[in-house]
Amino acid sequence: MSLRSILLVAAAMLVACAAQVAAQQSLGELVSENGYDWIIGKWATSEEGEKTEAEYKWGLDKHIILVDVKRGDFKYHGIIMFVPSREEVIQIGADNQGGVWKGTWSAENDSAVYKMEHIRPDGEIRKYEFVHSQVNADTMKVAMYAVEDTGSRASEPRATPIYKRQTSGDPKK
Repeated sequence: MSLRSILLVAAAMLVACAAQVAAQQSLGELVSENGYDWIIGKWATSEEGEKTEAEYKWGLDKHIILVDVKRGDFKYHGIIMFVPSREEVIQIGADNQGGVWKGTWSAENDSAVYKMEHIRPDGEIRKYEFVHSQVNADTMKVAMYAVEDTGSRASEPRATPIYKRQTSGDPKK
């Protein structure tokens, strides 16, 4: 095979690979196509006098979502991303108490479900499912279910806080 033929084959392979990369779906496209872009923004709720704040914001040209949660002294920072080779949306994160969080997102009816595992600093593992439902443009309900030893979701949620969208002009609203 001549040098020219090798270069032509290499160029054709590069073009084919570049076309595949360009054709891969981003997390932003996936979220928008499935109607879950309403979750992006700042949210807050109060339960038993304690405020919980959550923020979901785009990063890396809508290839990731950055997640921040605060409740009292507890802080969590995570990242949601799409893994094209597995056709899976995953989330990983850590908290300020030494915990590690990991899980997957899926669609269920009109809800976005985060099935997660929390590994505490002492090695204890807790599993939960958070079912995020849009009530209206400014209200989100998050039902928190324990995952039983069988791997299935408990029949009743442990909590179902209602979050209100926060506007940038009035964070206390």
